[in-house]
Amino acid sequence: MRKKILLWSCLLLMAGATAAQETEPKNGWHHNLYVEVGPKFTAHLSPNLEPFRPTGGWGAYINVDSRMSTWQASARYEIVSPNYHWALRTGLQYGFNYKRIGYRQAIEEFHPAGYVDTEWYYFEVENDEALEYLRVKGIEQHSHYLGIPIELRYYFNSGLESFRMYLAAEADIDLLVGNRNKVNFLDKDGMAPYAEQVTKHYANPDKMNASAYFGAGFQVGDRKGVGVGFNWLIHIAEISGSTGMLPTKPYLAGSKLQIELLIPLKY
Repeated sequence: MRKKILLWSCLLLMAGATAAQETEPKNGWHHNLYVEVGPKFTAHLSPNLEPFRPTGGWGAYINVDSRMSTWQASARYEIVSPNYHWALRTGLQYGFNYKRIGYRQAIEEFHPAGYVDTEWYYFEVENDEALEYLRVKGIEQHSHYLGIPIELRYYFNSGLESFRMYLAAEADIDLLVGNRNKVNFLDKDGMAPYAEQVTKHYANPDKMNASAYFGAGFQVGDRKGVGVGFNWLIHIAEISGSTGMLPTKPYLAGSKLQIELLIPLKY
């Protein structure tokens, strides 16, 4: 008799706990994992090119072609408030920055001799005996960063479970973990020993820099399932000294686009 009473009591307790769990509102904090990748667009200016000279004595600035591109990838953990509005995100971010200055043909109509200069630059190198000229096709800088992004989001209720819009404010702290300066000579074998003499005229990137962004984005997909999103952030502030060898860039000019993959962890 006692065994039956104990058995029925256990069954009633389990049924009550199950019913309470099913009727309990889902108002806890939500946790997500994000994988993100995207380009960073930054306005830049050509650096001082005093050491460069074209073959015909024509102004070096007319032949300068400078490029800069940055790609970032990150893994981020997100915690979302019970009402699905506020979210705090952080994680680890990798960035690759590519800078290059190279040859660009002169504009024929502005050339006093009426022709397009087809030669590469000459780079002056002084030694004890004479002034030599190195034929340089271009200079490149490859920089690698690891950073910690901290982002605050506010999600809007769109009325659709599978579509959400949000505003975002983000701050990044990036540390330089690797840098390589490369010189492309016209005569690779004969001029390779002079690479250091060429790159010494330009600074390496700072070991640390911090940036701040503000932007907006949207997500597509069920909150409880895998989804994708697009995030556009405008560069509003930066703390940094030297941005690197080539080219330089002014502060407060740029943005970045992030494509994100949402992986829910706990709802």
